[in-house]
Amino acid sequence: MKKIRLAFVGSGFNGQIGFIQNFHKNKNCEIAGLAEARPKLLEKVSKKFGIKNKYSSHKGIIHNINKFDGVVIVTKRNMLPAIAYDFLKLGKPVLTEKPMASSLLQAKKLIQVSNQNRTLYKVGYNKTYDEGVQKAKSIFKKILKKKILGKIVFIRSHRLSGSGYDSENIYIKTNEKNLLNKPEWKAKPNWLPKKFERTYAKFLNLYCHNINLFKYFTNIKPKIIFSDLSDTRMSTVILDYGNFRASLETGFFTKNGWDETFEIFFEHGHIKIILPPQHKKNKGSTVLVYENSKNKFTKRYTFKSWSFKRQSDAFINDIKTKSVKQNNAKAAVEDIEIIESIWKRFIKKNVN
Repeated sequence: MKKIRLAFVGSGFNGQIGFIQNFHKNKNCEIAGLAEARPKLLEKVSKKFGIKNKYSSHKGIIHNINKFDGVVIVTKRNMLPAIAYDFLKLGKPVLTEKPMASSLLQAKKLIQVSNQNRTLYKVGYNKTYDEGVQKAKSIFKKILKKKILGKIVFIRSHRLSGSGYDSENIYIKTNEKNLLNKPEWKAKPNWLPKKFERTYAKFLNLYCHNINLFKYFTNIKPKIIFSDLSDTRMSTVILDYGNFRASLETGFFTKNGWDETFEIFFEHGHIKIILPPQHKKNKGSTVLVYENSKNKFTKRYTFKSWSFKRQSDAFINDIKTKSVKQNNAKAAVEDIEIIESIWKRFIKKNVN
């Protein structure tokens, strides 16, 4: 069977750990090209993974695009949508890290060019490839269909971030500074006051995952009824889904801490997902199912697979089948829209 030939743009920490090494393990994939602005890093990563075609810029891949069956882009956030835009014009399948863009306007521009060129376009929300998250969704659908625990009354997404890294995550480093900043698009929406740019960018980058999880389970676009955001303390957002509400609680632990849960409460019980830091290898979520009448969890599921690996395997299958089964970029536009609504709600109450 012919291998899928991929080109990569970017080979920093996440480019290597989350993406390159996992695609390299897929027997149906060949990493055939790499664009990296740091010469030493380009040489070392290419040698380790047997990458033959090396480029100092993504433009090198563009000029040789017929050598490749798809492109994976993991770069600085201000550069990612601009580079994605260049590739989406070419019609080759594209996978980018999340978030897909820094604003709704940018996201719509990317979708427009991908539609015009019929480009298969996927965004890297790896948490939805967590085996525990997928198991929880199958349980969730069964509970709703059979009315086992009654109606949904509340959903809670809680994340105290710390270090999401694993001591086993060994990757190639050099003493080179990554000074490349072109091409780039603005790091914030036009309407956002400049003083919030850094905090907005951090919130978007970290918690678009949580917003995406809400959609993964409910498939409903919520209204934002409360938003209290902070760069130094816990932030709280309340979302209205019509028949129930949800909360998003976000903040930071010390460097080595991590506490992330996603809970769906029904009239007579709830599902609790305990999510690990996503860069923990071979560590999936733990899923607990509680029944109120028994006053304890009645089912427990644990998993040892890795969401990043499952995501990379899925993209290879998407290319083969010519269809994005999960995390199509078109659907990811709504995540950006919801986050902008959260920030507009916050600014309305806090800026004169």
